[in-house]
Amino acid sequence: MFFEGINRIMKSFQNILSSIVLLALLLVGPYAISQSKAELIDFHSSECEGVYYENIRRLQNRIVEIDKTEEYHLYKIFVVTHCGGTEQGRVILKNDTLNLSYIGTIKKEIVVVERVNDSIEIVREEWAETIADCDCAFSLSYSIKGMEDKDYVVLANGKRIYQTQHKYKITRRKPSFDVVGNDTINYVDIYGLKQGLHVYNKKDGKPHGRIVYKDNQKISGLAATYYDFDGYEKVETFMEHGEYTIRKYYNNGKLIKTCDTDGTFDEGTNCTYDKQE
Repeated sequence: MFFEGINRIMKSFQNILSSIVLLALLLVGPYAISQSKAELIDFHSSECEGVYYENIRRLQNRIVEIDKTEEYHLYKIFVVTHCGGTEQGRVILKNDTLNLSYIGTIKKEIVVVERVNDSIEIVREEWAETIADCDCAFSLSYSIKGMEDKDYVVLANGKRIYQTQHKYKITRRKPSFDVVGNDTINYVDIYGLKQGLHVYNKKDGKPHGRIVYKDNQKISGLAATYYDFDGYEKVETFMEHGEYTIRKYYNNGKLIKTCDTDGTFDEGTNCTYDKQE
């Protein structure tokens, strides 16, 4: 009888232990299986890509390419952050979410609050990221081993990104434009960016400007026209790759002089004069 009682107690204990193990597997099993050990084996950042300053807010962080091999997975992404903000890369894989992070130069910051017996007492020591005062666009690549052959939710510094070839955010369903004769003018693409020749007239119908744009940036052409301005019948401001000139005309419509200018209403420099007939 004594040994039969011991056997019943042992069997009950084994059943309880089995239940505890099963419950533990049910609770943590999926997480333990899904949390692979991801290791960043290579990280590369491009130099700061020059972007017209008005377009920075139009850019979108995105996945450019994903390439999977048996040895590693390659993720190429495009991000906008402060200048110098992509000097170091890190990866965190949790369940089905892959966080591709990037940071700038890290500096050690020591905070001192008081002096004790003529000595400095350090009460807090921190590491802080150096933040630059400008924004840039960067192409980043992460080579990661320890990944499973499946699709992951991808984050860039904690924010969800998607794979797309669109560099800019799409703001309209289709482009807009005008057709004059055989020419297409006033073209605005699906990102809201001006492209090609844009023609502007004043309210009375007189010509004001004829500018060629590339991604919303003025490239060349007649930037502005002013009539009956400062004693002249007409003053035109032209631009070519960021350099401006002005042309001033007398009341008879004859060109009087051409000057370099910074695009404002100054008299200009390096003026050349045209002889009047």
